Amino acid sequence: MFFPLVDELATTDIVSVPARLAVRDALRQMSQSAVRNIVVEEASGGFGLLTASDVVRLRLSMPNLDIAISEAGYHPLPGIAKGSSLLDVLELFDGPHGYAAVVDAAGSLFGIVSNTDILGSLDPQLMLQRQQLRDLLRRHAIKKLPHDAPLGQALALLVDSDDAVIVLDRGVAVGIVTTQDAIRLLHDGVALTDPLHLHMSSPLHAVTYDLTVAEAVSTLREKHFKRLVVQDPASRDVIGIITQQDLIGVAYSRWADLMRHHAQELREIIDVLERKTVRLERIAATDPLTGMANRTRFEALLLDEQQRHERSPATPFSVLLFDIDHFKRINDTWGHNRGDAVLKAVAQHAQSHLRQVDVLARWGGEEFAVLLPQTDLAAARGIAERICRSLAHAEFDQVGRVTASFGVAVHQAGESGAVLLGRADDALYRAKRNGRNRVE
Repeated sequence: MFFPLVDELATTDIVSVPARLAVRDALRQMSQSAVRNIVVEEASGGFGLLTASDVVRLRLSMPNLDIAISEAGYHPLPGIAKGSSLLDVLELFDGPHGYAAVVDAAGSLFGIVSNTDILGSLDPQLMLQRQQLRDLLRRHAIKKLPHDAPLGQALALLVDSDDAVIVLDRGVAVGIVTTQDAIRLLHDGVALTDPLHLHMSSPLHAVTYDLTVAEAVSTLREKHFKRLVVQDPASRDVIGIITQQDLIGVAYSRWADLMRHHAQELREIIDVLERKTVRLERIAATDPLTGMANRTRFEALLLDEQQRHERSPATPFSVLLFDIDHFKRINDTWGHNRGDAVLKAVAQHAQSHLRQVDVLARWGGEEFAVLLPQTDLAAARGIAERICRSLAHAEFDQVGRVTASFGVAVHQAGESGAVLLGRADDALYRAKRNGRNRVE
């Protein structure tokens, strides 16, 4: 079994800029070169990555982009020595950006390796031909907006590398706006108030969930896509997003299966593959910013708890939803880096008041969800009030005091998880309307 060297996969035709360059000039180079990310050369000799999402965030928070890249912030690129096996460094691509710099013995930049390059090295024959995309769905939230929504609203949703927004017209998916589009639109100075349908990529290229994993890999290669939009073949509704990293995870899991047939002579490689498979599965269930469970993991555990409740109806369970109050003010005043630090600190603070059996998840943005097994409504309210009071008295670096509003709901027999969370969400917004920093 052959595992390629990183320098065999690396893209050596690199667009790079010095860290002292203004973001405005970097945007121009990104647009001219038709790239969604650009390499940042640091004065110390290291390398970083300025992404389309970074540029969008900066553009939405300031009228011009005269700030230097070094001041605006970018993402450090992990370095890989030329000649390294992909298998030995695969975990470096687990982050939200999926890029690494390949450096030679002198420390000079040889090339860049991304998830796109890794995907291109995969042999579809190694993967389960019959495994279908439906097995990978529900890992990513689908971002949708109506076709007449303002462009700025769509750009504000492009917060992660290679993000995308699906554009709907009367409920039907008619186009898409990606981070690649964002670079072009910002460079062209398009009005952020323009309706989406003027600037979306259309028609939307989607696949059905009965496509096999091997066919999906081939489609991504042929179309040069960063993701696949998946539709229900009957209703044509968009039901999921499949990313390059999802397919890479499947491929390496499949490699692990094949290696088990040669266990005696390849045991060391099997161990490495299994560790990487476990790591990929853990990342797929974890919010990369806070380290807590992500929404997909929470929904799966909530379903498990519902099934336990059906077997033992006398054992209650509850959920909490809480939202950081005036979080936009924190971002606007202190910047998104400080906002991210507050999100992590609030998550850790809340976790410290929970039991081992409780599950804290980042629900989205500045909102969190908590699953409380074997907990009735009174006990759940007590937990929420304890976190609420404690949080209001905590001090956060630079920001000072931070509060949150809480909604509490106990599961009722026969109701779905969506209904339960909907009641908790209604309670959360009552807490917002009633003055915030409280539990409803």
